[in-house]
Amino acid sequence: MAQYEETLLLGDCLDHFAKVSPDHVVVECRGKSYTYAAFAAAVDKCAHAMYANGLRKGSCVAVLSAQRIEILTTFFAAARLGILWLGVNPKYQLREMRHVIGDSKPTMLFGIESLDGRDYGPDIDSLRSEYPNIEKFIGFDGTGAYDTGFESWVNSDFCADDEAGYKEVVNSVTDKTDGMLIYTSGSSGKPKGVLLPQKAILKRALIQRDYFPVDPYPVLLCPLPITHVGGIIVLPLFTIVSGGKVILTERFSPDEFIEAMINDKINMVGAVPAMHMMLMQHPKFSMELYQKLDWILWSGAKMSEDMVEILYNSKCNLGSTYGTTESSASVTFATINDSSVEVMSKTIGKPGPNGEVRIANDETVCAAGDTGELQIRPEYSMTGYLNNQQATKAAFTKDGWYKTGDIGNMRKDGNIEFTSRISEMFVSGGENIYPLEIEQTLDSHPDIIMSAVIDIDDEVFEQVGWAYIMAKPGTELNDEKLKHWCRGEMVNYKIPKRFIFMFPLPMLPIGKIDKVSLKKMALEELEE
Repeated sequence: MAQYEETLLLGDCLDHFAKVSPDHVVVECRGKSYTYAAFAAAVDKCAHAMYANGLRKGSCVAVLSAQRIEILTTFFAAARLGILWLGVNPKYQLREMRHVIGDSKPTMLFGIESLDGRDYGPDIDSLRSEYPNIEKFIGFDGTGAYDTGFESWVNSDFCADDEAGYKEVVNSVTDKTDGMLIYTSGSSGKPKGVLLPQKAILKRALIQRDYFPVDPYPVLLCPLPITHVGGIIVLPLFTIVSGGKVILTERFSPDEFIEAMINDKINMVGAVPAMHMMLMQHPKFSMELYQKLDWILWSGAKMSEDMVEILYNSKCNLGSTYGTTESSASVTFATINDSSVEVMSKTIGKPGPNGEVRIANDETVCAAGDTGELQIRPEYSMTGYLNNQQATKAAFTKDGWYKTGDIGNMRKDGNIEFTSRISEMFVSGGENIYPLEIEQTLDSHPDIIMSAVIDIDDEVFEQVGWAYIMAKPGTELNDEKLKHWCRGEMVNYKIPKRFIFMFPLPMLPIGKIDKVSLKKMALEELEE
């Protein structure tokens, strides 16, 4: 067993492959690439620069950017020193940036000049004036609104070459040292900062490597945001602990994925179901492209039964996962090797490793088939929420398991059926309504691509459901036809009061339907 698997320190996995496969390319982006040896050296240089600038174990650095090589460079460099690494979504507006920056109090901020026509100069100026704790602003693309450019900064002669002090800090880092700070979506209030220790981050990537082995190693595209476990752990780190190559892209482009498959540049695709749907609708797509791959993976949302059946019958190597930010990434797995179409479309698979997830009400574990909350063992989960002891305490059971807030049941075959989120449940006419249950029923309609159900206040029933429907192009599905169909599929009180047809539905960067935007649209319509 490799040393990095025993210590569970993030930097050790990079050092391991820098020794055993130094000339193999590990990362590629924007026409630039690094071998494992060159990347390890770049990380070491960046870590020394951080140390020379006064950053120490427990400090925090923030990174405002989409995917690019410097993201992983700063991530691994911070891990060397036990520095907390925070990704800031470039789609954030200034108000949202203020929340995460004000809460985390980083000492240094790395960032980009522009993206998709947006100039971040005014935002950087505002953060500079409002948060004096940020001692230095470093630009990935040069100076601009920043104090200095990344290349100039990392290659500077800092004079204070205290190698003994540097090694002392590096040696003080343990697997329990927090390595990553991710802010939750904030669907139930202000986003909370999730502290992920190094052992949890690395362990999740190693477990995923064992579930989805690739000979000789994985090569994949990663367009997922850096503010999500998928954009750092599920795709890039999984690839690196497997000795593979990750191609970073600033945004999801079906054209780029299709061309990469046609030209045999990748051997697996990991994406959310909505991305797979867009790939399969691409004019150049054919099932032969997927059949060439070692793995087709999805997570983050449910894959429709129709799509699973198409993929399953094509004999592609399939895998799906479920996880949360607080669990550091995937904790349940389903693969074509041990699952049917029914299992891969109706469940989130089995806990990995065995016993990692339980279904319980408080600390009482439910019997097979009984509904309860999905709870996760704490060993490889978050340390807690930054600056929020009350929320941290509330997130764990008395016997220490993390409470996901997700509802489901453990089947007799060991697979878990996911029902809904506790926070999304609403009460209509005295009945508990779980939006996911209704969405899964609606998505089984042959003319529906995907759906989203939100709750709206109602004078008579307290709350009712509104369903937003993305129907297949060319279909004649309408409100009355869908209501009639629903009467044969679900009890009356579960049928949404309204059906709104929309193509496409608004999506979050991680590929999930943006229910916050849908709720805002609904409330604006009611006001009018």
